[in-house]
Amino acid sequence: MKAKRTAALGLAAVMAASLLSGCGAGGGKSAKTEITIYQSKIEANEGYKKAIAAYEESHPDVKINLEAVTGNDFAASLKAKMQSDPPTIFSVGGFQDLKDYGDILEDISDLEVLKNALPGTTDMFTKDGKVLAVPLYMEGYGFVVNRQMFEDAGVDFESMMTFEGMKAGFDTLKAKIDSGEMKEKYPNLEAVMEYPTKELWIAGDHDVNVALTHDFDTAKTAYDSATLPGTGFADYKTMVDFQASYTTNAENTANLNSVDYTASLEGGLAIERVASIKQGNWIAPAVETTDPEVLAKLDMLPYSVPGYSDGKYFVGVSGYWAINSKVTDEQKAAAKDFINWLYSDPAGQKIVVEDCKFVPPYDNFGDLKAGDPLSQRIMDANEAGDTMNGWVYSGAPNTWGQQAAGVEVQKYLAGQATWDEVTESSIKQWASMRESQK
Repeated sequence: MKAKRTAALGLAAVMAASLLSGCGAGGGKSAKTEITIYQSKIEANEGYKKAIAAYEESHPDVKINLEAVTGNDFAASLKAKMQSDPPTIFSVGGFQDLKDYGDILEDISDLEVLKNALPGTTDMFTKDGKVLAVPLYMEGYGFVVNRQMFEDAGVDFESMMTFEGMKAGFDTLKAKIDSGEMKEKYPNLEAVMEYPTKELWIAGDHDVNVALTHDFDTAKTAYDSATLPGTGFADYKTMVDFQASYTTNAENTANLNSVDYTASLEGGLAIERVASIKQGNWIAPAVETTDPEVLAKLDMLPYSVPGYSDGKYFVGVSGYWAINSKVTDEQKAAAKDFINWLYSDPAGQKIVVEDCKFVPPYDNFGDLKAGDPLSQRIMDANEAGDTMNGWVYSGAPNTWGQQAAGVEVQKYLAGQATWDEVTESSIKQWASMRESQK
């Protein structure tokens, strides 16, 4: 009995040695390279999961972990993550990130997919000739409209591609709403527009961008400027007044400062209470969730400013990934390969457009079509060159767009400031905030 037990133990030892030699450094199967993605675009998480599963199937030597945190909480959570468990790939979004993490951003200038990047899409994260972050998606904004509603009012959508044409179309619809002609088909419809200025980024970041583009070509030139010339504030006023004038609060614009994003979107455009809001292609999922039939009726008009940006959509890159230079060479290589695959391989590209619902910042996506009319409109605008830089405001002093410009617009709408005071205060705060943030 003892002899059998000894023999059995010997056999087990031999088997264990065999397994160890097959899995160890002695020439057998090696362990998988494991990387972690820590990202802020929570809406795209399911799309990323699908992409990771497809990549891992064709790359069995790589394991990718995915973690997502909502954008509002991401900055603080990333700092904590960097201290406890640094990721391989992580989301970055602007010059503050370049300042905070510049010393650990891997130079990715050799990333193959960057050869297909659209002009200007890597500017924000290019430093000393090195590209330090890869653009993930573009977003574009203009005036999202219920195209079917306008056409039912007798307005030709294509006639609204300029400011004057848009104003004429809005006036026509307003007259028919006021007369009750739209009530039978659209019982909820009460106004042409909603303007939720409670959200400082709407009247601030996005609307003030039209003023900033007069003075700066890119976010980088804005970031490098200690002062704001302010030559575009007349156009800024035009667009604020235009939006306010087509709301139910046109005669009492102070009320707009109590209207939030949800009321304008899920409780506005998506239920056909209003016919238009100034927003971008990112609203498509929320409209689809509320009423997919309404999403099918939507389209986007340009952010037309008379004599300045007629026919132009404000478009820019609003999402980037960086690679941590402190991880192993194997992890860096796997991270770069995954990103190249995602934006170059047909399987990855399809997921980017159809599942992540991204407008790609690359020119190698061929005839892939977006899954919603708003993203498709931005893709078409990119191809036609009908765009202006929509993210110049990201080069403003930190929080200036919202806490300076946005707050000043709220005062203007409430009758607490003249437009001259809005302009003067915004220019003054640019200089003081820039100085304090050096």
